[in-house]
Amino acid sequence: MATTAIEVPEAQLIRYSRLALAVTVACLPLYVVRFHVGPLPTTLLEVLISITVVLWAAGRLRTRGWRPARTPLEIPMAVFLLAGLIGIAVSPDHVGALGIYRAYFIEPAVLFYVALDLLRKPDDFRIVLAAFAAGTTMFAIANLGAWVHALATTRLADIDLGNAPKALYTSPNSVAMFLEPAVTLAAGFALYADNRRDRMAALVCLPFLLASLVATLSRAGLLTLAVLGIVAIVTIRRRRLKLGLLGAGVVGAIGLLQIPEISQRMYHQFDPNYRYNTFEGRLQIWSDTLHMLRDHPIFGAGLRGYAIVMKPYVTTPKGLPELYAHDIFLSMWAELGLLGLAAFAVLLGMLLWRGWASFSKIEGFARALLWGTAAAFVAITVHGLFDTPYYGNDLSVEFWMLAALEIAAISTLLPKATGNRTFERLG
Repeated sequence: MATTAIEVPEAQLIRYSRLALAVTVACLPLYVVRFHVGPLPTTLLEVLISITVVLWAAGRLRTRGWRPARTPLEIPMAVFLLAGLIGIAVSPDHVGALGIYRAYFIEPAVLFYVALDLLRKPDDFRIVLAAFAAGTTMFAIANLGAWVHALATTRLADIDLGNAPKALYTSPNSVAMFLEPAVTLAAGFALYADNRRDRMAALVCLPFLLASLVATLSRAGLLTLAVLGIVAIVTIRRRRLKLGLLGAGVVGAIGLLQIPEISQRMYHQFDPNYRYNTFEGRLQIWSDTLHMLRDHPIFGAGLRGYAIVMKPYVTTPKGLPELYAHDIFLSMWAELGLLGLAAFAVLLGMLLWRGWASFSKIEGFARALLWGTAAAFVAITVHGLFDTPYYGNDLSVEFWMLAALEIAAISTLLPKATGNRTFERLG
């Protein structure tokens, strides 16, 4: 009787922490809600992360049996966090760097391990994935609503195509970077799920996510979408479906290019006289950043130091440095030095390799999930050539939640399907 009395509250706390994790991933865009707790700045997203971690810790303390899950990412992850600490020391803005380290490194890393512990059965994954799908779909609908409002109140000719209407974020490119992993997860379940409800839920969400991604008019987002289409065609086994996807992709691309706002941005991408051309500016930002890194090759500018250290190196017409280098690898080098760049490259490479290698070994729910996570890291890599899909409260948590979903699926779902104990969770 005493044992039962202890187990029931523990089970409830773990259940509550799993629900809190689901709410957290559903509310990633709410980092825009900012306030202070005493002297400390925080966000609504950080509050949700704290609630999740506290509930989970309280539940596991009652059992006194939890040990951190061992993963293949531990060494590069530890090096990545160490590089962040060095970045704080190097930074000209130590206080700001501490805040960035907390929000972009520590909190996502802690949530990664919490998620690994909570994701053990397909239904556990479904709870978190359903919340993510609901949150991102509502966000996508809100962004489409921003377009509706803009068209109702402003002439189309007067809308700034370089800053397309959006609901919450500061730039349409930020919207695209956030939505791309949601698109890949929905596509994975639409293509590979063996459960009718899973597939139908994905098919309901996918049109809104795709439409909102296209509506950002982000050229990096459209390029990423094209690459993901190629990945889907290459990885699908069924020839008829492969041909169907190829035909749909060609028709979709032709259809999109008939939209003047999209065709203008694509056809004039390399025209320096086009008012919305950003490629020339990016080339200059990359060149300026490399000049700065030539003088600070080992440690870079330090965490949150890029905009400060870059001031003497800026040669763009505005004369003002960007917040980041508009390339995820240059940004990692500039913020975390060579050590952080190497650690991030290894992390990304391992997540890509393990995701696709495991995808080929399994069917059903896990196959759909692993396609979605592996394709999400493809999207991060492609879009990362032109922007920084990590440096953001939402993007950093999203990155590590994708990693947790992938690693947890490989360690818990793959062994049961294949009988290969090599993949089992070690803890």
